[in-house]
Amino acid sequence: MNDRVMRLAGALVLGICLASGASQAAEVTGTGTLVMKDKYHTQTEWGAGLSLPRDGKITRVMDGTYGFAIRTAKGEEVANFLDPQQAVGLKLAAGDYVLDPYVCSRHRHHHVEVTAEY
Repeated sequence: MNDRVMRLAGALVLGICLASGASQAAEVTGTGTLVMKDKYHTQTEWGAGLSLPRDGKITRVMDGTYGFAIRTAKGEEVANFLDPQQAVGLKLAAGDYVLDPYVCSRHRHHHVEVTAEY
């Protein structure tokens, strides 16, 4: 009887561990940078886009002082924000996104970093 109780207890602990591990969210971070050179009429954009393997939501925004836009990989605008912190909590469907920071007329370069959990 004691051996049976130990096996049941072990199975219960294993079940709890597996269930709690499956419910943990993963995070991914994307970046976007824009540098405009008015003297040469050029602009340079780069960054590591935000790629969500499953539906998720934005949990953190760093920088993006002048705001930013979130676009699909096809260029369709999903959302835009003048206050970067307004993006926190935004739900996004699974997919690949581009982050486009806005720049002001004086500071012609900026960067944004967005973290989402899924």
